[in-house]
This record gives sequence, structure tokens and C-alpha cells, in this order.
Amino acid sequence: MNEQELRLHCHHWAYWSFTRKYFAPPVPQNILAQMQPRTRPPREPDGPMDPDMCFLNMAIHGLADEDPESAICFSLYYFHGVTPVKAIWTTLGIGERTFYDRLHRFARRAVKLSATIKRVHLENTADLAVVD
Repeated sequence: MNEQELRLHCHHWAYWSFTRKYFAPPVPQNILAQMQPRTRPPREPDGPMDPDMCFLNMAIHGLADEDPESAICFSLYYFHGVTPVKAIWTTLGIGERTFYDRLHRFARRAVKLSATIKRVHLENTADLAVVD
């Protein structure tokens, strides 16, 4: 997977994560919120149903505990979409090269770990199917 494909895959994960909230029932609004004009689109976006994204999501959350500095860079850039990017590395007190190194290293490790998680999951579910 080259850098462009990796970046696109991470952006797909961010959008996938954003759309997961639509699977839960909406939180009831209080009376003041009901009286305010709506600022969100009238219709929720259609979320992708990619079965591999859940493995990437597990890998990202697992790596976040192991490498929190890189996870912060990754989540601010991909999930929260903080712009300008210079604000991220300035606030974190790191250099531009360090920021991008952490970002790309974390993304690569997450994709690699997601493949491992998927393989283990498929092996374990295949064993369960044989038992039944």
C-alpha cells in the first residue's frame, strides 16, 4: 500500500467512524434544543458497510494505548480534521517532520495490525463453525 492509498484508507476509516453514530437511536433533545434552528443537514449520510473497517478501528484503538503520542497526531489529523495542520504540531510542541513521521508510522502500524486481527478472527470463527 503506497502513501496515497494509505491516506485514502485512513480517510475512509474517519468517515466510517463518523457514520457509526447513526446506528444508535438519536439522543432526545431538551426543550431548549428543540426550539433552536437546526444546523445539521436534514438527512443523515449513508454510511459505508465495509466489513474490514471494524478491524482497522480495533487496531487504531489498540495502538492508541500503546503509542498515545502518535495516536493523538493520527486522530487530530484524520478523525477530527484539524486545520491548519501546523496548529497541531505547534500545539504539541513537535516539529513538522516529527508530526508526519508519527502520523504515517501510526497509520502503517494500524493497517498491518488490522490484517492480523482479521486473520485471527477468521481463524477463530472457522474453528467455531467446525464445532457446530
